[in-house]
Amino acid sequence: MSTTHLSKTNYLAYRACPEEFWMSQNQPELMPPFSLDAQHKVEQGNIIDRLAQEWFKSSATINDKQIDPEQVKFQYKVQNGHFVAKADITVFHGEKECDIYEVKAASKLKPEHEKDIAFQRMVFEMAGYKVRDTFLIHVNSKYTFQQAPDFGQFLQVLNVTEKVNALMEETRLFANQAYAWTKKEGLPKLKSITTSCANGLNCSYIKHYHKAVPDYTIFDISYLHKTKKAALLEMGVLDINDVPADFKLPAKQRAQVDAAQQNQVSINAAAIKEILDGLAYPLYFLDYETFAYVLPAQEGLTAYQQMVFQYSLHVIESKGAETQHYEYLMPSKDTPLEEPFKQMKSQIHPSEGTVIVWNESFEKTQNKKMAEVLPQYADFLHAVNDRTYDLMKIFSKGLYQHPKFKGSASIKKVLPVLCPELNYGDLEIQNGTAAVINWHHMTDGRMTEVEGEQTRRDLLKYCELDTWAMVRIWEELQIEVKNK
Repeated sequence: MSTTHLSKTNYLAYRACPEEFWMSQNQPELMPPFSLDAQHKVEQGNIIDRLAQEWFKSSATINDKQIDPEQVKFQYKVQNGHFVAKADITVFHGEKECDIYEVKAASKLKPEHEKDIAFQRMVFEMAGYKVRDTFLIHVNSKYTFQQAPDFGQFLQVLNVTEKVNALMEETRLFANQAYAWTKKEGLPKLKSITTSCANGLNCSYIKHYHKAVPDYTIFDISYLHKTKKAALLEMGVLDINDVPADFKLPAKQRAQVDAAQQNQVSINAAAIKEILDGLAYPLYFLDYETFAYVLPAQEGLTAYQQMVFQYSLHVIESKGAETQHYEYLMPSKDTPLEEPFKQMKSQIHPSEGTVIVWNESFEKTQNKKMAEVLPQYADFLHAVNDRTYDLMKIFSKGLYQHPKFKGSASIKKVLPVLCPELNYGDLEIQNGTAAVINWHHMTDGRMTEVEGEQTRRDLLKYCELDTWAMVRIWEELQIEVKNK
């Protein structure tokens, strides 16, 4: 057993999923590698830790009271028995009396933060310290770009003492359970798959020790409430094909279950044809990639505000016309925000045609936000929003249902069914998260020139497939309704 002392990381892992935590300690070789996304989140957190430390080193003012840097210790570690804690910032009021500050890159308090701080407080108190107050330092999401960060505006301090006090009894209970769990001999018995793990069927423990999980399960039923999942699991139902006909489900979910059980494809050709006929040429198939950084990268942006760094655009000018492709990729983070839209404005007619996207809330939100930051492009961006159609709606509304979609309207589920010749798995960059992080790494100086150029090509290929996928799905839909 690798764990001799229980840390807050171990404690929170146990609270999230005891079995997965056990496996991480006893069979770490079976755990998935540290993901690019997880690494990126750690980097963001490290930035906030560094800024908070700089603030406290320069006499931070909290609730109109100036903190003496001589009273402050960073990453102060205490240990009692088999529990260990390391507080991000500890402000001492004497040798054994202190306040604890936990620093998070989040923009608001979350339940796991309260559990985190409660564990820290428990260990400090067990080690003989009197903890006066506990605080969360988090990011102010309304903070706007400044050349030199204003710590007092960028970092917000929330007194969570009362919330943490209310958790102390359960924290002591679960902490002792967690430590006992680390000493458990042999594989813990999981009587059945449950809804307790936030990772669902992606739980590492379940994936390794439940080999007989069916290909299409009740976890694939769109927006199925946790209580419904639990009820089905209690009945011994995991396979979607075993959901009883008399089990009460909302109409849309029942339709998905019926389609799966009957292995039927359902196409409302008349409704789809009406939608397709209503799309006006030129047709503009548009997709954005955006980057949100904890520290605003440019003037006009706020903390974590998305900035469009890339787009792909396929254009069909008229019926039967050949498809044209346009693209843009920001070469650096200090490239003017207007550059993508300056180019795009020359490629999309100001008042004619339909802009086709997948999941319109994303592109429309970016256009709306950028219209506020770039008022000179506001008319153009609002006009684009007014002429936008979300191709995903045909699938999310159930006008086209296929068992292989597994109830999802994601383009990555729809594309391989309608257009099997196209595959995101053939790309080096296969999803939006990887695209964002790779662009971040490409533009912050950590790549060689050769690596950067390869990443640039990979990013362009990924974004191009997003819009070409929409073109091909649109073409297949036309063929389907024509044949009905």
